[in-house]
Amino acid sequence: MKNYLHLQINDRYEFPLQLDLDRDNGKYLSPDADRSIRNLYTLHSVLVHSGGVHGGHYYAFIRPTLSDQWYKFDDERVTKEDTKKALEEQYGGEEELPQINPGFNNTPFKFTKYSNTYMLVYIRESDKEKIMCNVDEKDIADHLRIRLKKEQEEKEHKKKEKAEAHLYTIIKTHMRTQDDDLPECLMLVEAPSCTP
Repeated sequence: MKNYLHLQINDRYEFPLQLDLDRDNGKYLSPDADRSIRNLYTLHSVLVHSGGVHGGHYYAFIRPTLSDQWYKFDDERVTKEDTKKALEEQYGGEEELPQINPGFNNTPFKFTKYSNTYMLVYIRESDKEKIMCNVDEKDIADHLRIRLKKEQEEKEHKKKEKAEAHLYTIIKTHMRTQDDDLPECLMLVEAPSCTP
């Protein structure tokens, strides 16, 4: 029986914002590549894995319009990020913490970064207009439109419930019988308004 070793490499690896595969006489292209097309690519997305070889979390930095503005897509949360956060902080390797008391200990504290780039998505410059086109509602599949509408309605319902939560109080009551086997009952009671 063979045992396989699982290993995650966290070495530092830098990647460019633009990737020119025509450089050095196209030595990075496959022999059957179409050399009549300019092979200049622009970075569109950085997919990141945070964690170890046996588990972790995935998220992505994406430039939807290839402008300088990056967005971090982390589950349901989307935030604006700068280029440094999207690129340089995803190179992996070690990070050095600044010394709090330089006179006390001259050895800087280094630790391995466990959030590293997992995959890069580049778009060929000559195909940019074709790939980065506007998306209309008609371009979205029906089942996705229905799902998105339902999620939006659920979100609005939860928002309304949260906004109105101060109007209600939950009262637990126990109903006792001779057998005392009845379950606990919950009653929703409207609380009086505190406004004059």
